[in-house]
This record gives sequence, structure tokens and C-alpha cells, in this order.
Amino acid sequence: MLPVRYSLRNLLRRKMRTLLTVLAIGMSVGVSVGLFAFARGVLATARDSGSRENVVVMDRKSASAAFSSIRLGDYNLLRSLPQVARDASGEPMLSPEVVHRCRVQVGEQRDRAGTIRGVTSRAFDVNRRLRILHGEAPSRGRNVVVGDLAAAALRIPAEQLAIGRDIEFEGETWSIVGEFTTGGSALDSEILTDLSDIMAVLNRDTYSLVLVRAASHADVAPLVLALTSRNDIQMKAVAETEYYRAMAEGYQRIILLVVLVSMMAALGGLVSGMNTMYASILGRMREIGTLKVLGFGNGSILAAFLVESLALALAGAAIGCALAWPVDGMGARFTSSALRVSVDAWAIGGGITVAVVIGLLGAALPALKGLRATVTDALHGG
Repeated sequence: MLPVRYSLRNLLRRKMRTLLTVLAIGMSVGVSVGLFAFARGVLATARDSGSRENVVVMDRKSASAAFSSIRLGDYNLLRSLPQVARDASGEPMLSPEVVHRCRVQVGEQRDRAGTIRGVTSRAFDVNRRLRILHGEAPSRGRNVVVGDLAAAALRIPAEQLAIGRDIEFEGETWSIVGEFTTGGSALDSEILTDLSDIMAVLNRDTYSLVLVRAASHADVAPLVLALTSRNDIQMKAVAETEYYRAMAEGYQRIILLVVLVSMMAALGGLVSGMNTMYASILGRMREIGTLKVLGFGNGSILAAFLVESLALALAGAAIGCALAWPVDGMGARFTSSALRVSVDAWAIGGGITVAVVIGLLGAALPALKGLRATVTDALHGG
């Protein structure tokens, strides 16, 4: 067998060709990792949204929370259900909310599509992932608290949603008094305000939904069944995790498109790498012939070229992952909301896989063509 140092020494003998090949593979891997990270962010948002103990209650006839309408009488019925958790004072853990999609104006940025959610202080008890990062919780008096991904969802610079700034929607001016996060759920793209304020502005006397905290995870299914099977109310219930998972199912085609684009980017890098390696190996036909004369078999020669190509590919993978790493944690708009791009082990593993495929196929196919040539033709360079 040819020693490994033979393959590695060849890389240093052709410094410029090696550098260009590594950079070409690195660009392809960088794009692939970025696209894989975006797809990973979509999946993570769907997976991490919702609590196992929470139930979303909406109008039975509505397809989404934005079109739901729950009357006060139906809300009061929820307070008496035995499966609902209660706090230390015996009050039921219910969070009535209004979800409103509208056009938002932030400074000179006009006509931005945003989601406003009216809540009470009870929302922080029911949704235990919801916490204030900076400032204070929403209160009466036209105040709002923005999610840490709201700027990405509105496609505006983050500094324009700083505490103390004003935004406008529904003909009213609202002051930003805080910033919140839920640690990566879909709620991070929204803007929270006081429930009574938004209901007054919209001239509304019904809720969009009620977020209910069950006494335990075992009580979620009985609570959903109890509400769904009743005919005297116009409400439906679904576990909060299932609610967000159903929303994510509509993104499957988009995720598939992202993966397809990643494969196309990888294919472009593969073709580029194959062309480079093909030209390199054809220019080394005399070297292949000499190795055959020295008694090295086709398998040994092929292995040497594969080691050389894989070394190039892995170097390109390292550069590609380094290029993609800065986008980790970056907010990116997705449909009507935003997500956080996640350059995790899955995305990096996908990029390395792309590099390995480029290295194997980029060397194997042209090398096999060279090895099929006779010793005489190889020594003559043809």
C-alpha cells in the first residue's frame, strides 16, 4: 500500500490548486450548513413551542386563533372544570388572550405585518417559559413588550424595538416597556400588550383563546375530551404541543424545499470538485503509470487518491463550518413569524457529509478512468 504521507505530500506540491479546491468545497459546505441550520431552526421552533401541561381552547368553528371568538360565559365555564390547575389561593390557572394580526409602523418602517397578543399577568403563571428579559411586563396605558425575535419577524433593525421607543398599530401609539422570551418558541415573534387595552381598541368583548394549565400532564387528555365532546358550548380544545405541531405540518413543503436547495448547492460543489480533481488526475497520468510499473495495484493507487481527496474535502468542511458558524442564533423571518437559526451538530454533520461525498465521488470517478488506461498509455500521459 502507498503510505499516507505520499497523498498528503502531493497536496503541498500543488499549493494553488489545493487552495482553490479547498475554498470551492468550503463555499459549498458553508451554504449547505446554513440551509441545514435554517431547516433545523424550523423544526426546533415547532418542537419547542408549547408546554406538556397546557391546553389551548378556541372557538369550535375557527381554523386559527386569529379568527376565534370565545364568549365570557364559556370562559367562566372553564374556571369550574376539575382538571384545571389552581394556584396557592385556589384560583384556576387560566390565561385569556386576544390574538390580532395587523400592520405595524415602527419609525419610518411602515406597513409591517405583525402579531399582537393581549394578555393579563396570568399569562406568566400559565406559560412558565414566558419571562421578561429587560424592562417590565405589559400594563394598562398603551404599553407593549416585544419578543426577542419580533424585530426579525417585522424585518426591522433590533434597535428600533428598544425599550423607550414607540410603535403604532390600529391608529394608536404604544410605548415599548420591555422585552420577553420563551426560549425559542413561536411566541417570541409576537408583541404582548395588556388584554383590556387591545380589547378596547378593537372594540371587542370576546377572547381569541384561553390557555389552560392542567393539574398534571395526565389531566390533559381528559380535559381535551371533556371540552371537545360537549354540545352545549362552542369550544374546542387541543394540547398546546399538538397545536404548534399541527401548525408546523404546514411547513413541511418549505422544509423539503430547503433540503432540496441544500442538495443542489452540494451538487454544485460536487461538480466543481469533480472537475478540479478530474483535471488534476488527468494531469498525473504519468504518475499513475509509474506507480503501476513500481508494482502498486489499482486498489492501492485508488486508495491513495481517495485519501488525498478526503483530506481536501475535510479541510474544505472546516472552512465551510467556520463560515456558517456566525449565523448560529441569528433571527430569520419565516412566513409570518421568525425563528432562530441553529448551527448545531445536525447541521454541521450535514455539511461534513456533503464534503465527504464531494471528496469520494470527486476523486473516485476520474481516478477510475485513469486506472483503466494501460501502463504504456499512462506513461505517455494519455
